[in-house]
Amino acid sequence: MNKCMDDCNYNCTKQLSKKLSFLWNVDQYIKDAKECGHKECAEIFKKIKEDEQKHADMLKKLIIEKVKKRRF
Repeated sequence: MNKCMDDCNYNCTKQLSKKLSFLWNVDQYIKDAKECGHKECAEIFKKIKEDEQKHADMLKKLIIEKVKKRRF
């Protein structure tokens, strides 16, 4: 029997991957902005980083719960 990942599980996984990729790189974005004297840009990236971390945590928690319930 061949089971595919349903759309919801795929979307959660895909979005978590995108969030984690951004989080992996954002410190460099902040550093670059500071080095160029763009304080406002650096501050915005810091705020976005906080939000993206929260969103990644939410998705991670959801995926863990789905796995525990064997719905993933």
